[in-house]
Amino acid sequence: EAGGEPGCMVPIRVHDCRMQRISGWVAAAVIVTIVFGTVYLTLQQIGRRAVNDAPVAALAAQIQQLDADPATGPRLELTKDSGTFLIVYGDDNKPVFTTVTLHGEVPDLPAGVLDTARTAGTDAVTWQPEPDLRMAVVARHAARRVVVAGQSLTPFENSDRWTQLILATGWVIS
Repeated sequence: EAGGEPGCMVPIRVHDCRMQRISGWVAAAVIVTIVFGTVYLTLQQIGRRAVNDAPVAALAAQIQQLDADPATGPRLELTKDSGTFLIVYGDDNKPVFTTVTLHGEVPDLPAGVLDTARTAGTDAVTWQPEPDLRMAVVARHAARRVVVAGQSLTPFENSDRWTQLILATGWVIS
């Protein structure tokens, strides 16, 4: 090619041709990053919202039994490995029934969650009762009470790390 370099779009100086190639690579890298970022955010949100499924099911079952005497049984200690738990709060935001404790005491859910459930009908939040202990919590107002169900986010967060690793590897290979 007269006056140009192989691969250049038009016959121009060598420096301009290299800039054209670099610009093309940068544009491709930006597009690939946006695609992988969008895939990660989508998978992360789907997974995080799915963590609410078990608490919502437990919540629905407990609401159906609100008028019955709550069954007493062993209480689950709130840990990173905790399964689904329930807490029923009365009008005064004091626990009426619970299946869970934190260091032997009924844990205090933020009053804002209970207030939102009373005014909006429901609230779903990530609750961190202490450092390194995160819970997916769903609260629903029913029969002048607020029924709260939740479970640990640790299993989801562990699988989310794998998702990050797989997508980061794909991004690097692209």
